[in-house]
Amino acid sequence: MKPDQSTGSSIFLLGVFALCRGSAYSLTTVALATMSAGTVTFLRLGIGALALLAWAAFAVRGYRWLLRDWKPILVFALIGNSLPNGLITLGQKTVPSGLASVMMALTPLFAAIVAHMCLENEKLTSRAVLGMASGFGGVFVIVYTRGTISLDAGMVYGLGALTLASICIAISIVAVRFFRPANQLGTAALSLLVAAVSLIPFINLPDFATQMPLDVIYSCVALGIICTALGWISMLELSKRANAAFMSAVNYLIPVVGMTIGAILLNEDVFWTDIPAVILIVGGTMLMRAGGTCSASGGRVGEARENALRSIPARSI
Repeated sequence: MKPDQSTGSSIFLLGVFALCRGSAYSLTTVALATMSAGTVTFLRLGIGALALLAWAAFAVRGYRWLLRDWKPILVFALIGNSLPNGLITLGQKTVPSGLASVMMALTPLFAAIVAHMCLENEKLTSRAVLGMASGFGGVFVIVYTRGTISLDAGMVYGLGALTLASICIAISIVAVRFFRPANQLGTAALSLLVAAVSLIPFINLPDFATQMPLDVIYSCVALGIICTALGWISMLELSKRANAAFMSAVNYLIPVVGMTIGAILLNEDVFWTDIPAVILIVGGTMLMRAGGTCSASGGRVGEARENALRSIPARSI
């Protein structure tokens, strides 16, 4: 097992990864001010794909891996990128960025449920079920607190879209058990490119008919280069230096980063109940990891599952 090098470069890369992913929600909110969800998602994935392909052109050698990885490229492009990213962007039209980041923290919980339903050797233990209950309870507290103020039809619609996005990413996480890529960086870059192409029909051309504000342009570029491409590069580099347990800490950092940036830059409301709610979500995810899963013969396979998750070229939360 790879040692947990939780010092120096590993901590730096973890912070960069969390910042890249957590800042995406606020940047998306800024871009949605004058652009449609389809256009924002296309620009994010398209710019990210071009940036990651440029990096892969120097780092990837040979093309034989394409013969093996074309299936995961298609699977992760649609289920792990275009569909969840589109749903997230659509949901953020009515849901604040901080709340959106918290909703996406449900992804590991949904992944455990999907694995329990689809994989014979990944059945949930009682401790894992308790962890799921804690995580969902934390999200309920956050949603309920805001619901007393603005839980209208639009908010419900947005929360539903974000929940579906979490489920899509959860399915792609489980799919890695069947489609493990031979070349992670190349597969990630091409899956982003295919995802961007699949979103072309959803581009709203009138978005480009008028001059875009500079903050919207900067947000779209940052979403592609920083949140997507740099996020991928930092995650892949981190996977070479740290084990799965250390990498999973990003699941706890992203909601905190998302809510903090939303409050500072967008003046989004933060309630005192958000603190215990985030603790419930983080604690639930940690409890699920500690509880692991059981195989049909009763053995623990939680660590094997965590190691498998690290190789998935789909969109992380």
